Amino acid sequence: MTHEIKVPEVSEGVTEGTVISLSVAVGDRVEEDQTLLELETDKAVVAIPSPAAGIIKEINTAEGDSVAVGATIMLLETDQKGQVETEEKQVETEEKQVETEEKQVETEEKQVETEETKPEPDSAFAPEEQQIDLASVRRDDLVAPAAPSVRRLARELGVDIYQVQGSGPGGRISADDVRLFVRETMQRITGGGPAPLVVGEFPGLHAQRPLPDFSKWGQISNEPLAKIRQLTADAMSYAWSTIPMVTQYDKARIDDLEDFRNNFNYRVTTNGKVTMTAILAKVCATALKAFPQFNSSLDLARKELILKHYVHIGVAVDTPNGLLVPVLRDVDRKGIEQLATELNELAVKTRERKIAPEELEGGCFTISNLGGIGGNAFTPIVYAPQVAILGVSRTEMQQVWNGMEFEPQLCLPLSLSYDHRVIDGADGARFLRWICAALENPIELAMKG
Repeated sequence: MTHEIKVPEVSEGVTEGTVISLSVAVGDRVEEDQTLLELETDKAVVAIPSPAAGIIKEINTAEGDSVAVGATIMLLETDQKGQVETEEKQVETEEKQVETEEKQVETEEKQVETEETKPEPDSAFAPEEQQIDLASVRRDDLVAPAAPSVRRLARELGVDIYQVQGSGPGGRISADDVRLFVRETMQRITGGGPAPLVVGEFPGLHAQRPLPDFSKWGQISNEPLAKIRQLTADAMSYAWSTIPMVTQYDKARIDDLEDFRNNFNYRVTTNGKVTMTAILAKVCATALKAFPQFNSSLDLARKELILKHYVHIGVAVDTPNGLLVPVLRDVDRKGIEQLATELNELAVKTRERKIAPEELEGGCFTISNLGGIGGNAFTPIVYAPQVAILGVSRTEMQQVWNGMEFEPQLCLPLSLSYDHRVIDGADGARFLRWICAALENPIELAMKG
């Protein structure tokens, strides 16, 4: 029996990906769960496995192709039993989906009925701003073909829902239709041109002006942006456009800490070696407990600060394909040795493009260590919706005044960027000084942890 292999939903919010490698050819026999191809998405590279054993009869994609979630990429010839089991599972899944959709439609119809029969306030005694009808679903004899949640989204974004073209059955308007309308409107406002390649949390916010024809001045070549680079461009543009950032600088004297680290690493194997990043992760985790506003996210729509009672720290990893930030989980509950081992494993998986999408999500705070490359200071950009990031530069020997004379000290330059809407300058300085003090006197970390 022939079985269609389709692109699965590999992660929330991912709608397409790029085929970067094919592991099979037409005529190959494959086993269940054998990797068929690797797909690069906005978040990571994922392997697409075979759902059953059989023979590849047809391949509908090639390396470099962009494929959407749900698209048929291969045909697999399976035995009768395997096909029947697969079809039974598919029918069961479809039945559950239909049942869920029917319940959703029933709920929406009840909401519409409630909103349409709701009594209107007495306009004679209502303030002028309350007399403006923002909730009506009708215009003359027309009814907006949209669910209450979609109309609510349109009102929140300031969109006249009657100007939105619905893409669903019978012209039904979805939330994506409203967002597309906003994106196209913003494009016209910010310079026009074709739709931007980058689609982020607020599409169109970072639309740029049309570029000149660079070929008029010499030879050029065009190189498509990798998915990782597209994601980075959108995230950084969004952060730079929306977060008022301040960067605080300080230096930690780490002679004693480096002596201990080097002596420790001399006695262990390569996989167990402790890096300065692993130590900083533990120090920052303890600092986040002492300064909880640094472990938060700002919800302006609700006028709330979301405080997190867990500590997951992202660590920027430089790869040939761009910057990725895998996340160390529950850093406050682990020792430095365990963190060092986990960090080494995550870094290897990231560079080998084997990192899973969920391993890049959920970070509370980020560390970007450029000390292995060079430089004595830089300004890292806060990675929204986080509110702070720590930049680490290369250690260097400096002459430091000890109160009586100058003496050489090994200093570690640190740069803390933070969201000034959440964190005041004084707290930023205290937080960074706390980290420096913990590095200079590790016993303080044990006392506070």
